[in-house]
Amino acid sequence: MRQIVVAMHGEAASERELAQVREAWESGTYGQLLFHVYSGDASKASTVQVARDLQTQFPQAHVVGTMSAGEIACGRLVPRGVLVSALLFEDTNVQVLRYDDVLDREAFVGKQIRRDVEAVDHVKAVELLFPGTEVYTKGLFEQLSLCDTSIQFFGGYSGGHELNAPARFVFDPSGIMRNSILVTVFSGPNLHVDIDKVIGWEPLGLPFTVTKAHGNRLIELDGRPASEVYEKFLQIDRTQTDNAEEGYTFPFLAQYKGEAWLRSAIHIGEDGSLDLHGYVTEGMEIQLSYGNTESIVRQINQRVEALRQFKPQAILLYSCIVRKVFWEDFVDIEMEPFAQLCSTAGFHTWGEIQRNPHTHEVVEHNVTLLSIALREGNPPIQELAPVRVNDTVLKGPAAQMRRLTSLVYTAMGELQKTHSELRDLNRRLTIMAERDALTGLYNRGKTEALIEQMLDESAITRQPVSLLMLDIDHFKRVNDVYGHHTGDEVLREVATRLGSVAATWVGAEAGRWGGEEFFLVLPNAREPEAMLVAEDLRKAIEQQPFPQAGRVTTSIGVITVTGNDDRIKAFANVDDALYRAKEGGRNRAVQATLA
Repeated sequence: MRQIVVAMHGEAASERELAQVREAWESGTYGQLLFHVYSGDASKASTVQVARDLQTQFPQAHVVGTMSAGEIACGRLVPRGVLVSALLFEDTNVQVLRYDDVLDREAFVGKQIRRDVEAVDHVKAVELLFPGTEVYTKGLFEQLSLCDTSIQFFGGYSGGHELNAPARFVFDPSGIMRNSILVTVFSGPNLHVDIDKVIGWEPLGLPFTVTKAHGNRLIELDGRPASEVYEKFLQIDRTQTDNAEEGYTFPFLAQYKGEAWLRSAIHIGEDGSLDLHGYVTEGMEIQLSYGNTESIVRQINQRVEALRQFKPQAILLYSCIVRKVFWEDFVDIEMEPFAQLCSTAGFHTWGEIQRNPHTHEVVEHNVTLLSIALREGNPPIQELAPVRVNDTVLKGPAAQMRRLTSLVYTAMGELQKTHSELRDLNRRLTIMAERDALTGLYNRGKTEALIEQMLDESAITRQPVSLLMLDIDHFKRVNDVYGHHTGDEVLREVATRLGSVAATWVGAEAGRWGGEEFFLVLPNAREPEAMLVAEDLRKAIEQQPFPQAGRVTTSIGVITVTGNDDRIKAFANVDDALYRAKEGGRNRAVQATLA
């Protein structure tokens, strides 16, 4: 295969480069030709005309196009215009599919794409080009994630150079599309594809929990309007026009199934919500983040070295517009190393798409540099020269920024460590506050709270709750004859039995009430079921050998109530049932009724 990059910035230049494509295509070496058109030209008519001209000159070629926030040729950001990547394949098959009316039908369209992709043999990769970030991709990507795990997915979201009012569309020779997806399927046993992303953004400050979100809209963090994070830490006023633009380079960072997600804000609403590039889910922990040049350079070097071993014949680079804003005059620094390996082209996106190689989920990303390396056949024997980022250009203010980010990163690392230690301490304190130190079961206060909670739920669901109150028979004699150490062993063993029974009943909880008394709470258990559990528990303890104390028995009181019953009477009656079990000879279970 071969990639020829055509910059449409002048008649002579474009015609000369198109002549190279024509010569290669007419040589008979290649069987498929795919044009990518990346357009930073605000003129929609001229953009579509380029696609139509390509189709006219190369009738058998496939043409897909997207509005771009920056055009990448030979590892460099080129002057705004129209850039064409011509991919010529020897025996790889290329199919371009178009899906219209996507908005509000995302999951259905996802099923269509999945069906069409699975109908093709030897699919190696699928490219998705979206018309902007308005599409809610979660349902669509869930469908694509069900495709064969060997298929790689990648792509990007269209958007123009202007941050505050970007043009968003994809196109082909038929015209502009704002509610369609262009899908390119690459198939063939001889095609090899290597796809990965580079991030380099690091966490900043402590994490927040998403407490309210809807699709791509982040509404609340820790129960407060999401924009308060921007206002507090970045001094961004939600009332100002284009208020989110100042926070682009400080996106939110989340960890999802071991993978880093970044989400940058597009707009801050008057209600304090944030419109994001991509969805978040409630319960997710997220943090502000910042671009660490040291991390970016390190990750680029690692990625380029991996591709040097892969030996690609063509590379597509899809890089988020936030990275372009972050680097400013140094934007080429992270892209040039790829161009030293082979022909490279691509565009700055408003969101990137990649299938996670470990979980196989198709995911939308922000603030990433996605590199798609392609090769037909086995890698050549000849080795490629080592390539590394030339970061010597980071002098003066840029060098100071490197030192500052390194300082922030180190300080945040210490803060994260401290925060983690505090969370562990809080967890241990919570356990100490809720658990009985000797047996590990819930203590009386927590057990009582759990009973109240289950009764509250019972008042709503009308389902019964059964309470088993258990007392170890003649426990004082165990302590007097064998000592408190043996008594403690008996308490722990009985607690273990209670815990085992609780684990077999959905929602059940066990607790130590005090001394040798315990409670077992069984939600949704009626009288006969509760009595069977009590009998099984009594027999299990009776048959349990105690090396020092010998045979140990228990007496159990049982009551079944609903949340609408008198709770004070319920506790009194189950206690009375336990008393009657003891008065009746011990080692038995007695059913109480609510008097």
